[in-house]
Amino acid sequence: MYSKNTLNEDITMALAHEVKSPLSLIKANIELLELENVLDNHKKNVKIIKNEINKISEIVSDFMLFCNQNYKKDLTKINLLDLVKDYIEKFNVYMNITFSLNCFEDEKDITILSEYYKISVILSNIYKNCVESISDKQGFIQTNIYIKNNYIIIDVIDNGKGLDEEISKKIYEPFFTNKSSGSGLGIPICINAMKSINGKFEIFNNKKYGCTTRIKFKK
Repeated sequence: MYSKNTLNEDITMALAHEVKSPLSLIKANIELLELENVLDNHKKNVKIIKNEINKISEIVSDFMLFCNQNYKKDLTKINLLDLVKDYIEKFNVYMNITFSLNCFEDEKDITILSEYYKISVILSNIYKNCVESISDKQGFIQTNIYIKNNYIIIDVIDNGKGLDEEISKKIYEPFFTNKSSGSGLGIPICINAMKSINGKFEIFNNKKYGCTTRIKFKK
């Protein structure tokens, strides 16, 4: 028997999937026409269309992730240090941002049994938000891994613009965003994912600059 919430999530997932498929097909056909030089006289328009398709596709993906948090995935052994290193490497392509990593524990003590997919989504959202907060200025993103009060803690610290008072009140709300594009689901996705694996998520302003995003895994 379906609960009302489960039924609504399944309907939303199905609808999002049905929207995402034609979007992918539209984008593929535009790229094919580009290769055949059919659209050479409309390059500006094509760029706008592709950008908007990418925005819609990203929003649909966020909806699918948001609705997918309650589904249990297979548990796997995860070395948090190795996973953080992977994401730092993926995002370390910005010339204006310096990345640093400090692990204050032995690697065997920060290995957990959890859902790899969910933690990957969380880290991806965190580093993406940090990069967007720094924008084009000279910045840094520092990651600290340590154990405190029986939690493995990952702090991701940036020197971006931080959160003003109004945004900090609403940042955990689904669909709230101060960006020109996006679904406003990035942080709620992280919160739901951490809750589903008995962890905690928080984001707060630093005293002097930027934000710290903290995720806590129960040992």
